[in-house]
Amino acid sequence: MLLVSVLITLVAPVGAKQVEKARAQTEFLELDRQIGRLAMDAFLRSDFVTLNAAGKELAWEFEAGGRGAVEFEQLFFGTEQRVVINPNGIANPQLLELLQRDRPRTIEIVP
Repeated sequence: MLLVSVLITLVAPVGAKQVEKARAQTEFLELDRQIGRLAMDAFLRSDFVTLNAAGKELAWEFEAGGRGAVEFEQLFFGTEQRVVINPNGIANPQLLELLQRDRPRTIEIVP
């Protein structure tokens, strides 16, 4: 019983760290997918969509109406960033910079 307690004490922190890393990566992939869907929606609607990334939130608004937002736990946008996606699905600027836990990451927004 003592041996099991010692093993749990040694392994549990490593396991928890791995779970947090996996959650952060999942959020990053969800963000990438969400931006891709917004670009596709802009194309299908022939509309502009503006993305505003600040803190732990990504918000968007379509020019013709419609908005939304998503908040993240593991991702952080250090400075406020604004990206406009035109009706062709092309973003300006094409990069979105963020921190995934304490790791700098960049999402390239391509049609």
